[in-house]
Amino acid sequence: MSEKLTFASEPTTSNQENLLPWKVLIVDDDEEVHAITTLALRNFRFDGRPLAFLHSYSGVEGEAMMRDNPDTALCLLDVVMETDHAGLDLAETIRTRLDNTFTRIVLRTGQPGQAPEETIIADYDINDYKEKTELTRSKLHTLLFSCLRSYRDILALDRSRQGLERILSASIHLQQKTFLTDFALGILEQISAILSPDEDALYAQCEGIAAHEQAGKLTVVAGTGAYHSKVGVPVTQLLPDSVRTFIDSTELGYHSHYMDNGYLCLYRSNDLHLSMLFLKGLTPQSPIERHLLEVFCQNALTAFENLSLRTELEDSQREIVFILGDAVEHRSRETGQHLRRVSHISELIALKAGLGEQQAQLIREAAPLHDLGKIGIPDQVLNKPGPLDAEEWAIMKTHSQIGYDLLHQSDKSILKVGAMIALDHHERWDGTGYPHGKQGDAISIEGRITALADVFDALTSARCYKNPWSYEETRALIERERGQQFDPALADIVLAHFDDLIAIKNTYPD
Repeated sequence: MSEKLTFASEPTTSNQENLLPWKVLIVDDDEEVHAITTLALRNFRFDGRPLAFLHSYSGVEGEAMMRDNPDTALCLLDVVMETDHAGLDLAETIRTRLDNTFTRIVLRTGQPGQAPEETIIADYDINDYKEKTELTRSKLHTLLFSCLRSYRDILALDRSRQGLERILSASIHLQQKTFLTDFALGILEQISAILSPDEDALYAQCEGIAAHEQAGKLTVVAGTGAYHSKVGVPVTQLLPDSVRTFIDSTELGYHSHYMDNGYLCLYRSNDLHLSMLFLKGLTPQSPIERHLLEVFCQNALTAFENLSLRTELEDSQREIVFILGDAVEHRSRETGQHLRRVSHISELIALKAGLGEQQAQLIREAAPLHDLGKIGIPDQVLNKPGPLDAEEWAIMKTHSQIGYDLLHQSDKSILKVGAMIALDHHERWDGTGYPHGKQGDAISIEGRITALADVFDALTSARCYKNPWSYEETRALIERERGQQFDPALADIVLAHFDDLIAIKNTYPD
C-alpha cells in the first residue's frame, strides 16, 4: 500500500512553521484506526512542535518506513496484521536489525488475550502496551506527552554524548597544532563541528576571533569570517565598549559572557596574560549546547594559555641562544648577522638533505652556538689580525671542546644540538679535522651541515685577518673539498642550491 503523510492541520504562527514536526508512525492494517488516531491528535503539540503522521498497513511496510525515517519519535504498532505476530516481529526488527533504540514503541492490540501484556512487556523492548479500546482522545494525548518527552530526553542525552566525543576529538586535533596562530584558528574551526552538527544553519555564519594578551597588549591571533584579516589588530579596535569593560573587570580564571551579538569567553592566568575567544552571532539554542560550548572553550583556552607560555619559553630560549652567539661574535669583532646567515643556510641544507622540518628547525635554532667556545679564547689570539702561530692555533682549536663542555650537560633540545654542532663543526670528512679527528658519518649530521654553512659565510665575509672571497672562489673551494673537508652529499646540495645561499647572504647583510 502506498505511503501516506498527513500533517496536523492546526494553524501555526510564522515561528512555529519553522519548527520540525515530531514524526509519529502508525502501523495498522485497519484504515479506520489511522483515521481516528490522526483526528484525535490533529491539534496536538509538544514543545511547540506539531506532529507529522507516517502510515504503514503491514509489518513489511512498517519496516521500510522505519528504515527511511530513523528519526521517528513514536511508533504506534498493531500486534496482529498480516500475521498474528507481525507487530512483535517489527518491534524486534526496529531494535535489532535497524539498531534503533531511540524511537518509542507502543503496541496496540484489539485482541489482548492473543498477546498477553505481561509477557510482551517482559520479552520485547517496547515502551507501552495498550488495548485499542482504551485509547480515547484524552489517553492518546497523555500517551503522546509521555512518549515524546522520553524521546526528547533520550535525544538530549545522546547529543550530549556526541558533543563530549566531539570535544575529545577536537582536543586531540588541536593538540597536534604547535603554533599559537594554528592552534587559535583550530579552536574557531572546531566550534561549529562540536555544537549541533545537524543544525548548521545556526553556526554556519559564525565569525570569531582568538586573541592573546602579552605584556598588556591584547591582539588578535587568529580570525574567521570578517575577522580573517584582523590578525595583529588590537582587540579594542574591533569590539564594543561593553566588551572591553567586561575584559578589564574580570579577575583571574575563566569567565564567559553572552551578548546580543555573540559569545565572549576569556581566561586570565595572571595580570599580563589573557587568552580570549569572541564568537559573533553564536547563540546556543539549548542548555546542552551552552554547556558544550563552555566546556570546550574553557578547555581550549586553558590549552591555548599553556601553549602560549610554552611558546614564550621557547622564544626566550631562542633569543638567549642568539644573545650568547652575538656576545661571542661581538667579542671577536664579527657581526651577529653571521649567526643568522649560518642559521638559515643550515636549515636550507638540512631540508634539502631530507631531514624533517622539526629537525631542520632545531639545527637552525642551535647553529648560532657553533662558536660559543670562543668565549674561552684569549683576545690576543681571537682578534689577532694576522696568521696564528702553532701555539696560538692550538689554543684556538680548543674552542670546539669548550663550547661542547658548556652545553652538553643541558637536557634542552636546542642546547644538546648546539653542543654537537660546537664540537663537530671543525671536523673533516677525511678525518683530519679537530678536536677528535672524527671521520665520515661519525661526525654528527648537525655538525657536517653547520660546517658547510659556516665555511660559506666565513669565506664570503670580511674578517679582521682577511678580505672576503668571491662567490666563484668559494664555490671552487667547496667543489675541491668535496669528500675531503665536506660530506660529499651535502657539498652537492650546496653546489646545486648555491644561488639560494647567496640569496640568504643578501637578506642578512653586514
